[in-house]
Amino acid sequence: MDQNIKRNYPYTFLQWFIVTGLWMLYLTSKGFSPLEVGIMEAVFHGTSLLFEVPSGSLADRFGYKKTLIASRLVNSFSCLLTVLSGNFWLVTIGFILSALSYNLASGTNEALVFESLLAEKKETEYLKINANINMILEISSSLGIVVAGLFSHWFFDGVYWLQIGINLLAIVVALGFEEPPRLHQKKQPYFQLIASAFRFTLQVPSLLLVMLAFAFIDSLNATYYFYFQNFFQDLGINGIGISLVILISTLFQLLAVRLSAFIGEKIPLSQLFIIVITLLIGATAASGFLPVAGVIPCFILANCLPALVTPIRSNFINQLIPSEQRATINSIDSLCFSLMMIPFFPICGWLIQLTSYRQTFLIVSLALALGGCFIYPKLKKTL
Repeated sequence: MDQNIKRNYPYTFLQWFIVTGLWMLYLTSKGFSPLEVGIMEAVFHGTSLLFEVPSGSLADRFGYKKTLIASRLVNSFSCLLTVLSGNFWLVTIGFILSALSYNLASGTNEALVFESLLAEKKETEYLKINANINMILEISSSLGIVVAGLFSHWFFDGVYWLQIGINLLAIVVALGFEEPPRLHQKKQPYFQLIASAFRFTLQVPSLLLVMLAFAFIDSLNATYYFYFQNFFQDLGINGIGISLVILISTLFQLLAVRLSAFIGEKIPLSQLFIIVITLLIGATAASGFLPVAGVIPCFILANCLPALVTPIRSNFINQLIPSEQRATINSIDSLCFSLMMIPFFPICGWLIQLTSYRQTFLIVSLALALGGCFIYPKLKKTL
């Protein structure tokens, strides 16, 4: 089980070394409109909505190792469809496969780590270990964007072929994982497992509320982040410039991850929610009117917030849920995110076409403010 943790570090690096991260820039360079790209992303999250929990249950039912390997295989097929076709419908199918890949991995890696620690009676170390994993994630995903920015100048299609190679390396590492022993060795029937996971989540109000509250923040933050890729061009920043911004952002994100273990022990989750949403409101609103020199720090700040919150939220959730439903309930957490993204992403794409990036960011900040006013009193009362 100790080796599972050690192997998980290189696996996490490879899983999140996503060199296709500038997919919005790539697709618009191929002639797709912001609305078409918004629809594709909505299809991605619609697929996640349908298959998030069933795929998480596959991990609980058939094993974490097999599910993680399947995730990388499906992602490779998604890359092939995207790079070999300029057709809207085929690329959309690629997004569907990408969502299935995300679904299979979502919650599974966290469950593998937590159960491995639980087997050694070290579950109290999860917040620290998860912070380390998220630090690797931040480094890896940022390096992936840097590579994507470099490729965008001379061979943008190459990122998808490189991604397939990275997926194959991740599979090689995943082959070394061992399935952790479960506290409950008897496995529930597949559909019964899904039903019992939903029942448990609904019966623990603090669990569901935390999932929905932070999914609201994460979804609007993700929408802001992805559309910001094209906003860079409006600001006159090219692929190499984007890579430089991402590198600078990575340094601050690593600091945020480092602080997460300390902050998670000192600040209640309800207070953390209001701090994070206030900072995000400020970043998105300021992006609506500040010049380039002011907008870049806003982008960096918005990137740092998920890096800070994710390990803390994951620790809160995993400390509450039973072993036999761990991957399934972690998938319910991701399901909440998809529920939010389905409307937000295409609406923002439509607003950008109708108005501008800056005006859309101002509208996003208003949505965050209204949502925060509604959610915070409930969090404060429940937690």
